[in-house]
Amino acid sequence: MEKKTKSTEENLATKIIFQNQPLLSEHEVDQKFNERRLALVPHVEKFIKEHELFQGKEVSVQFSEKGVSSLVSIIETKTEKFVLKIALGLHYTGGEADFLKVWEEVGVKVPRVLESGRIHGHEYVLMQYVNASMLNKAYSDEKMREMGIYEEMGRTLRIMHGPKAKGFGKFLDGKAEFEKFEDWINEPSINKRIEYIKDNNILDDAESLMAKVKKILIKALNNSDESIYCHFDFGTHNIFATKPITVFDPSPRFNNFYIDVGRSAQSFISKGYISSLDQFIEGYFNGKPYDNNVLTASIIFNILYKIPYVHKTKRFDNIENYKNYIANNPLS
Repeated sequence: MEKKTKSTEENLATKIIFQNQPLLSEHEVDQKFNERRLALVPHVEKFIKEHELFQGKEVSVQFSEKGVSSLVSIIETKTEKFVLKIALGLHYTGGEADFLKVWEEVGVKVPRVLESGRIHGHEYVLMQYVNASMLNKAYSDEKMREMGIYEEMGRTLRIMHGPKAKGFGKFLDGKAEFEKFEDWINEPSINKRIEYIKDNNILDDAESLMAKVKKILIKALNNSDESIYCHFDFGTHNIFATKPITVFDPSPRFNNFYIDVGRSAQSFISKGYISSLDQFIEGYFNGKPYDNNVLTASIIFNILYKIPYVHKTKRFDNIENYKNYIANNPLS
């Protein structure tokens, strides 16, 4: 009887094969997350061993090269593949599963969320694996313009912005961090970014430019507590090349659509893809009127927000592209 029980337990044991170790960033600014990435590896193993989906199976684990702020594991059995994404931040990192489900409900193609929760204090999402390349790996910038993919991206983001919410900022205990737009845009961490730009002589008059940008945005966007579900990192690096496109890896935020569109726009600008940005904007607004000065203010705000990290990771060409955009797009 004891031998039979032991044999049964052996048959039910989950065998895990790690194909690689997590890829670490070489930049000093990312060292904290590097440490957390490595510390989470045994917890990934524990999660798989204890999960009913993998009981008694041989499981292969491949850590993805993608993901600065998360540990992404591709989990494969003989019959299925899954993605386990664990946020490396410990605070304000929730909401991904909630946001993906909201977008799926309005017809946007996203990875199917199976479950979410916490692993070793970190938020995680377990979802279906999408067998496709990211857009920026599948096609060149020129090819995406020819195929109309940037317009499709704009149209898709517009659909994602349909569901309404309340408040602004990060997802905290199921709701927004701030009640008013003005509270969000004036939060201290944003001012610290301007201090970094000044201390490192990256951009002249950054403080006065940010003040002007804030004034325009507050005047236009502070009249309501209504917001939308924003992706906050919507670009070709976070979209799979499927038909229709599959959106993934949001940085969940509640905000106004001008802010989220501006967030995507700065990514185009950093690469110098101005013609592609024009297609994206056309796809998003689809002939509907919009305030170009408010959109420009949002784009410049997002550029100023992003510059410190871009500088710390030594992407100096991107900073030059930012400067050119600011010089060629004065605010009124």
